[in-house]
Amino acid sequence: MAHENVQQITNRRNIPRFFVEHPHISWMLLAGVLVWGWFGYTSMPQRKDPEIPVRVGVAACPWPGATAQQVEQFITRKIEDVAAENKTIHPGTDADYGIKSISLPGYSFVHIQLDEGINDTKRQFSDINLKLNALNSQLPQGAGPITFQSDFGDTAALMLTVASPKVDTIEIAARSNSVEASIRKTRESNPKDREGQPVTVVESFPQSISAREVLDAGYLFQDQATSAGILHDSKIIQGNGFIALDGVSHKDDGTIRAFI
Repeated sequence: MAHENVQQITNRRNIPRFFVEHPHISWMLLAGVLVWGWFGYTSMPQRKDPEIPVRVGVAACPWPGATAQQVEQFITRKIEDVAAENKTIHPGTDADYGIKSISLPGYSFVHIQLDEGINDTKRQFSDINLKLNALNSQLPQGAGPITFQSDFGDTAALMLTVASPKVDTIEIAARSNSVEASIRKTRESNPKDREGQPVTVVESFPQSISAREVLDAGYLFQDQATSAGILHDSKIIQGNGFIALDGVSHKDDGTIRAFI
């Protein structure tokens, strides 16, 4: 019985045994996989950002003084008919559109969408644009010209980053002392009979910026604080790297902070 079981296992066909018995096929398949992998790696797109074709364009046409009904009848429908002559327009469905339009008093907007299987979108949009340009001569007097925009996907981004080293505690202390000295000097010259709690709002900025450049913002804040009843009897303080608004207030700290 044991001899028969060994014989059955030996005669059994399986994939590992097949490749062991036919090594030339194994080497051929291995070479094919390597060639396939090399071809796939070399033909792989190497763009940082994938190229996504934009299949939507918008035709716009002004007609000053015309009603929405006139724009719909004499401009929008003509643009739709001309755009529909292109055979690559997306077929309209309940969930999607091929051509849709908006007619407003004095303006017409027609959205045109190409079929999803179209990759050469620039060629098709150029064809539509040429037909729309030819339509300009058939528009009513005072209408037009038709402008066609199809470059919604051609965007560019520019990011600028401005960084500066941290200010050490010595410089912070020196600037704080300068602000404190200016506030004390201003309050000493104020009348002693002012009613309310002394309050000073300080705006700090780099010392390379002149206080005159932000002085208009200080006067604007002064007017708003006075109109809102937050501060009264206030005056502007100018210093190196800061401006301040010193006055008196009957409001609590929470109200003043919320206003600032």
